[in-house]
Amino acid sequence: MKIHLFFVSLTLAFCWNARAQEETPLNSSYLAEYGISPKILDAAASVLLQEGSFVQNLEIEIESAQGKGVYKTQIIYDPFYKDGKDIRFVVEQGQFSKSDLKALKKAIEKSHKLSRLSRSNLYDESSLKLLSSNQDQTVFGFRYSKNDIEPELKDIKKYEGKLFLANGVLDKVELTSDSRLSGGKENFKRTVHFKKADNRKGYIVSGIKESFDTKNGAHTLTYTTADYAAPDGTKIAWESKSSSPFFTKEFPVDTVNVTLGWGLPIFGKPATKLGYGLPRPVGLNVILHSQDDDLDFEGISVGFGDGDLADLSSLFDLQNSNIVQTTTTYFVRPDVWIFPFLNVAGIFGRADNTVAGDFILDDEFRQGIVDLAPFLGLDPSDIPQALPLNIDVSANIIGGSVTLGGGFGDVFFSGTYQYIRASVEEANTTTNANAYVLMAGYRFPNNLNIFAGSMGQYYDSDVAGFFELDSEDILRYNVNFTPTIWNAIMGVNKGFGKHWDLMVQLGIGGREQLTAQLGYRF
Repeated sequence: MKIHLFFVSLTLAFCWNARAQEETPLNSSYLAEYGISPKILDAAASVLLQEGSFVQNLEIEIESAQGKGVYKTQIIYDPFYKDGKDIRFVVEQGQFSKSDLKALKKAIEKSHKLSRLSRSNLYDESSLKLLSSNQDQTVFGFRYSKNDIEPELKDIKKYEGKLFLANGVLDKVELTSDSRLSGGKENFKRTVHFKKADNRKGYIVSGIKESFDTKNGAHTLTYTTADYAAPDGTKIAWESKSSSPFFTKEFPVDTVNVTLGWGLPIFGKPATKLGYGLPRPVGLNVILHSQDDDLDFEGISVGFGDGDLADLSSLFDLQNSNIVQTTTTYFVRPDVWIFPFLNVAGIFGRADNTVAGDFILDDEFRQGIVDLAPFLGLDPSDIPQALPLNIDVSANIIGGSVTLGGGFGDVFFSGTYQYIRASVEEANTTTNANAYVLMAGYRFPNNLNIFAGSMGQYYDSDVAGFFELDSEDILRYNVNFTPTIWNAIMGVNKGFGKHWDLMVQLGIGGREQLTAQLGYRF
């Protein structure tokens, strides 16, 4: 009998799955079929992702070993107030101590903190499934996306959601989480109620009931929408609206500001409203840079101890000597966008340098050595045409950069100034370098950018230092050279979501370069 029942259950389950698959809308989605925007699920995750402005009454009930406490506050959100960067909450004067008010502010900031760059459609469309359906109620299950979620909304990755329709009309969304959330929240459950607007198409959040446990006790938060206005300022009414703001002019109140998300870049929200797409403000980049640079030496002087340096330039044909400096640099580059058009960065890393080539002997000097060779016991044929040079040195580098950037449509351009100070331990010297990068590019829809431009490098052409010899004497030196100043650059940058990006850049023309950069933006 049990086996029979098992097969009956299995058959029914199979039939139900097949029925659910048959009911999947063609060339559409469940939400579209019921006239529900994906923004509904965004608003369930964070009420501030609603359009328009609103006032919500919030009653907080905390039950702990010390007893039960009930607190009332009023949350005000207006996307035009401080460019939507802040919310305000109102409390009755004297209801909270200074420490309690500070704790409440921090709690509201954490629960309502969001990035102004949050994209729409935070839920995973492929996760939307029909769970049950009858004449009175239809229930869909869904999850939020695991990728491309802003850090401020990271908890929603753990939410398991259900959307309820009553007689084809949106009723509520339930969110639960079996795992611990930020702030030590456990046993989390949120029920978000929606109502159709009377004088406008669409839905608004009419109320929220949220509960969770922390080490401080059991928390229950009840939000009730008291006022709502559309983005154009039109006051919105809805069925069974019965709440009024907790506090009126008759109550002496304190109004507290809570900042949402980052305050950077300055003027970032107005720029976004004008249609400019901005990167996240803070980044950390890991960079590998390699270049080969032809050096034209103009002078060489050496000396021992505290004595004068002797000029050896006349002993060599410096104009025809071929010396190449190969540099491989590994560094990290933290950066921040102060304004939408101004980026500043720091540079910290290490460089491995190899200077290799041949110093061609001056013809007259070489001939003089050849003539003296028999008297010195040397074979004239052993006198070389050039003296080989192969020096490996390492340097610790520190510096910074400033970038000005902008764009029109999909065309962008930028100018960067970069300063680097390199300390060469083996040669006991320090060099300074200044670089300028000018480029323009085009942004493709798939987050792929191509660019081209030029780079100029200006660094110390007079380098002085010393080497400690085995004899405990000191060999001092001074060399003067002219590096390649400007070369052409071209490259490609690919963004992966709003956080990761990969850049590869080539340099040609006198100085050959290859740069690879992996970055993460916060």
